Amino acid sequence: MRVILYQHNQVRVYKVIIFLMIMVLAARVAAAEAAGNWIYEKVTQDADQKELSTATVLSRNSIRLLSPYAGVNHGLIMIRMFKGGEPEVLFAVDKGQFYTGDKIRVKIDGGDAVWIVVDKPGDRRSDLLFIHDPQGFIRQIKSAKELKIAAQLSQNGEKIFDFNVDGLDLKKVGL
Repeated sequence: MRVILYQHNQVRVYKVIIFLMIMVLAARVAAAEAAGNWIYEKVTQDADQKELSTATVLSRNSIRLLSPYAGVNHGLIMIRMFKGGEPEVLFAVDKGQFYTGDKIRVKIDGGDAVWIVVDKPGDRRSDLLFIHDPQGFIRQIKSAKELKIAAQLSQNGEKIFDFNVDGLDLKKVGL
């Protein structure tokens, strides 16, 4: 009888823990989707004990894509830097595949749209691009309020992602 009661209590504890984890995750997603909220994180990789600092913001708008990527889809910008390394800037989509050459268009604070060079990741992921000149890009957005990125998505044409980049704190990323 005690074993059954113990197992029953263990199951209850696991259910509560899972519920709490879901609530925390939901709160983080809601906070990230609010305009202009950069999320800062510091992570230490176990293998080599390197510290990684990131600043991430989701697009204000969502786009709709054709199947098989149907549904709500946001853009994401991440600035990341390993301690002692150089910064990187990533542009990604929740779902979908970039169908772009080596350039995307960006527009900062209502200025003219300009083409910037991007690199594809070495692992051949198609939902992620690296900004080729991350330091130049960071200089341009560090005091900006609004950023628009236009990119071609496979079978969906050009889509524009609108970001509120106001309030970026580069010190939190180690810059």
